[in-house]
Amino acid sequence: MTLQLHLKPGREIPIMRGHPWIMSGAISRDSGNRSLDVADIIAANGTFIARATVHPPSEIRARVFSTTAGAELNAPGIRVLLKLAIERRQRWLPWGLDTATRLVASECDSLPGLIVDRYADVLVVQILTAPWEARRDMLVEILQDLLHPRTIWERSDVDVRRHEELEPRKGLLAGAALSGPVAFREDEFRFLADVENGHKTGFYLDQRFNRQSLTRWVGQMGKPRVLNVFAYTDSFGICALKAGASQVISLDSSVSAKELSDRQLALNPDCNPALRDYRLGDAFEQLRQLREEKERFDLIILDPPKLVSRKAKMQQGLRAYKDINLLACQLMNPGGVLFSYSCSGLVDRELFGKVIEGAARDAKRPVQFLDNLGQPPDHPRKPGFAESEYLKGFVVGF
Repeated sequence: MTLQLHLKPGREIPIMRGHPWIMSGAISRDSGNRSLDVADIIAANGTFIARATVHPPSEIRARVFSTTAGAELNAPGIRVLLKLAIERRQRWLPWGLDTATRLVASECDSLPGLIVDRYADVLVVQILTAPWEARRDMLVEILQDLLHPRTIWERSDVDVRRHEELEPRKGLLAGAALSGPVAFREDEFRFLADVENGHKTGFYLDQRFNRQSLTRWVGQMGKPRVLNVFAYTDSFGICALKAGASQVISLDSSVSAKELSDRQLALNPDCNPALRDYRLGDAFEQLRQLREEKERFDLIILDPPKLVSRKAKMQQGLRAYKDINLLACQLMNPGGVLFSYSCSGLVDRELFGKVIEGAARDAKRPVQFLDNLGQPPDHPRKPGFAESEYLKGFVVGF
């Protein structure tokens, strides 16, 4: 017998508007086979709403993957959804699938709890929920058949799995073992993805269009002096150097990221390593030190990690965002440009803009908002699901 989750009155409205999450507090009762991990979602009036994966211990009790009655997340159903996600990207993305691309973006591709990224001929899979944990082998078999990768590597080493009673996990799923970072081409640049141990699935794929924007701005500013904060492997710094920056100072705390950034820099012969100064240390402390030394820059990039991971940390995270933006304002030359980002899904674009405005006021620096920045089309946003627009940024003029 089918498992059914019956909603409390009115709780179907967000789902019908596109939000895929059903919290435990929205459910009045369940019925049917409780051993199943796929369920019908039923409104209080008895109307069928959607099909969803289910994991009772999680606060997010269910995640919608279809609004079609009878849809299944079995091998044929998964194959259809994967093919649709891949074919959309083949049609929409000018750079193709053989460079570096997000092929599956979880809820936004009707595959909630699943991420699949491609770096050249390597696929990286991130499994975030218990229903996908149970379908791992099936998923790998379908991906091999559809894409024929050299390697499929798992990067499910994320804390969010603990909410699903799953331990972090990573390692080889299929194909050849990895011998180190995976080289790939993005536009005219050569980059390295540390898919074994790096941030996310090995690289910040979601900043692709923003790297293009930065390259244009640097090229038209006439050899600006650039500061790249939270640089990681310094892809923004490499873009700035290639576009003509007179100097790039990059700040990060990771020794391994610096080592990989040096290797990336060497892959791009148009970039003069003598013009790049990568400094190790806490970014907040280094920004204050630069301020004390009265350093000034023409272009600053702020791309911090997620500073608001849950609602209880909202005020603390907002203070941290304001702090770094205030310091950037104090380090900026007149006529300079700030690229400021937030990847906190709980901080919407309007709120993040207000944080930057407040920082500029406290620094007594009049500013202009010149452009909005965000995710490229392989990281789509889902209408009705505000959390899917997690990456937002602004180009701010001084």
